[in-house]
Amino acid sequence: MDSGTKKILAIVVAIIVIGGGIGLYMFLPRDTGVPIGTLVTPGAPAGIPADRIIVVGILGGMTEIQGEGAWRGSYMACEEINTAGGVVIGSDTYYFGLVAEDTFEADPLLDTSKGVAAATKIISEDNAQFIIGGFRTESVLAYQEVIMDNKKVFIATGTATDIFTEKLNDTGYDRYKYFFRNMPINASALAGELVGFYVYLKAYMTAALGKNFTNVAIIREDLTWTQAISAGLNYYLPMFGYNVTIEIAYPITAEAADFATYWQQIDDSGAQLCVPVISAQGGILMTTQYAAAQPGCLIAGIDVMAQLETYWDETDGGCEYEISLSPTERTNKTSKTVAFWDAFTTKYGADPLYTAVGSYDAMYILKKGISDAQSLNSTVIIPFLEAINAANPLEGANGHIAFTKWHDAFEGYDAGTGMIYSVTLMVQWQDGGKEVLATGGAVYPDHLATASIQIPSWGINDP
Repeated sequence: MDSGTKKILAIVVAIIVIGGGIGLYMFLPRDTGVPIGTLVTPGAPAGIPADRIIVVGILGGMTEIQGEGAWRGSYMACEEINTAGGVVIGSDTYYFGLVAEDTFEADPLLDTSKGVAAATKIISEDNAQFIIGGFRTESVLAYQEVIMDNKKVFIATGTATDIFTEKLNDTGYDRYKYFFRNMPINASALAGELVGFYVYLKAYMTAALGKNFTNVAIIREDLTWTQAISAGLNYYLPMFGYNVTIEIAYPITAEAADFATYWQQIDDSGAQLCVPVISAQGGILMTTQYAAAQPGCLIAGIDVMAQLETYWDETDGGCEYEISLSPTERTNKTSKTVAFWDAFTTKYGADPLYTAVGSYDAMYILKKGISDAQSLNSTVIIPFLEAINAANPLEGANGHIAFTKWHDAFEGYDAGTGMIYSVTLMVQWQDGGKEVLATGGAVYPDHLATASIQIPSWGINDP
């Protein structure tokens, strides 16, 4: 049997085993075009000596959207920085170079040893001096140790779990001080932003519907990163008048028939709001089955796939009315946001995923840290990265960048100064196009909004 036949057979078996289109998403790698293990120096002049190239390693699931986003954002920033003259240390000019390794962390059957191997190779063979990326908690926890062993600054741009920055306690600081999280905000902060939005949403929907809007369901991936968000939601939602009627933690191998059952259970519980906490392709199944079942509830929560401009077509319009967190839209979070958005969509013909925005900003964070420290030594650079704080933020595409004492992204909107930090936006898919929603100033200023909430045409359950 030749290799081509074997590949076709493997695809057929995968589809049979999983059932339905999700098999294709989970077993067939996407052609993201990321050059694995190859150093590139976009925007830099030709003939640069190797010792004048600052090698930044990009780690992630490079055949999936999260890794692709990290590469695209890093690449665009690298090209901009190099074209503008690179980084000056003393009397010498340096230019950024990028190299990627695939951690396979988006695979449903996770093998953390692959991430460890990728991190080891990117440092020992590709000679990466700094690291950007990461996505799945279980994988990043494993290969984070390799990066800390080698004392390299690691700016995480895809993993939300609190545990990474909790390690920077009194006993763990010296080892884990090399870890910084730029994107997303941590899971606890994400839960807080969601709750802030739900406070607004409760008042808005109650007024619009003329009846109490109180019953909420939670549907989440049965993965570590969703646990803290679930705990936060279950703790805070009742404080603001919500009643959690059902919570479903589903395996990431769930099929369309499973989601049809989940929606029946959610509707039977009397939920008026459904909060998804989903980072992978389950979002497509969730919304297509939502449209088919038409349960009496509104979707509003975390669905990473919904950030892509292709989501409408991928769900055949089933995502209409869905509200989801998005780090950035084409709106003025800072003076850099719209320019970044336009440049990215022009370059790639696609909207930027959250990992793309975070990795783009991470390159500028590295540039500032290196320039201020006048060094390429991670240990020397750390105090200068720590100096990027709420009192001294760096303007980025996603907001004003600042780190907490735990090296987490500083989150919030300061109504007094108008300063927008790493807050996320609530975006609704409406009639073929998603629009930023008003929040009554609950999460971010109303001037960022471009539309009001639309209610499902089939109605909302009674309380």
